[in-house]
Amino acid sequence: MTRRSATSRLAGRPRRNTVRPRSSASAKGQPNERSILKKGATSSPGKANPALNYLTSLAPSGRRSQAWALAEVARAWKRHPVRCAWRLAWQRITVSDITRVRQVLAAKFSPVTCNRALTALRRVLRECWRAGQLSREEMERLADFRGIRGTTLPGRAARPQEVEGLLAACERDLSPAGARDGAIVALCFAAGLRRAEAVALEVDDLLAEGEVAVAGKGGVLAIATLGAGAAWVERWLAVRGTAPGPLLVHVRASGKMVLQGLCGAAVGAVITKRARQAGVRLTAHALRRGFATELLRHGHDHLLVARALRHRDIQSVQRYDGRSDFERALAVRGSITLPAPGGGRP
Repeated sequence: MTRRSATSRLAGRPRRNTVRPRSSASAKGQPNERSILKKGATSSPGKANPALNYLTSLAPSGRRSQAWALAEVARAWKRHPVRCAWRLAWQRITVSDITRVRQVLAAKFSPVTCNRALTALRRVLRECWRAGQLSREEMERLADFRGIRGTTLPGRAARPQEVEGLLAACERDLSPAGARDGAIVALCFAAGLRRAEAVALEVDDLLAEGEVAVAGKGGVLAIATLGAGAAWVERWLAVRGTAPGPLLVHVRASGKMVLQGLCGAAVGAVITKRARQAGVRLTAHALRRGFATELLRHGHDHLLVARALRHRDIQSVQRYDGRSDFERALAVRGSITLPAPGGGRP
């Protein structure tokens, strides 16, 4: 298959997160959950729906998680489960309601999850102001609450030996699913792709010299290097074929392939399944974290690692550093020397 260079591929590539008209709705004209979470969903023109406006302004990769976060805020507010949080009258929430929401969230979730939900609430309040449902003074008064303080343990980073076990489990599966799952592991660990980035890949995104065009968060286009993972992707491509369409497709239990793209949850399920077969516990994001850790372990600076992860903020690399305290201690002992008492060397 003839592949274009990285420069020509990105130059003619349309942005994937362009807004498209909403194509599905419920019988009463209200958007349903599937239509909101799908790619290209937009709010109904002429209708002031702050929560819906907020959700549809997000990239498809973040829409589902923030819809869940908003539902948790609504549950704490109304004291009962709320499935369609975007149908609530958010302009009626009060300061005492928000205080209770913070307390309920802090008791149930980690600080990171709580603050993500509170960010969704702030954004919805801002959309209420934009829709004319709140004055600016009311919006600022309601949104004037602190986040939840606290720290969490860093996530687990996959080690190369564990990834080898995952790939061995994929190789033992002689069906097309084995080749596909090997490509998924390679994309997440060798190229550091997010789940949403992996499932968004198409065959035409494979470039020359072992590179791939990636549509990252916010529709940002970038080039990722497959490196050692290129052989696993080529192995899957030999099974799948080079027909245009999603790179990662469904494989039925019978072994028949369906040229329909996977979702991010399916990628997570694949990693969990192969990790269980290999006798380890890993997630898809642990592979991405392991990718960053290996770059740092080999002495590459944080700026380069941030670019490889497609992060705008270099500080975010710290969350992906999975090097152990033992490695830290060895680095300090091997790098810092002082003369011993009496003028001798230690």
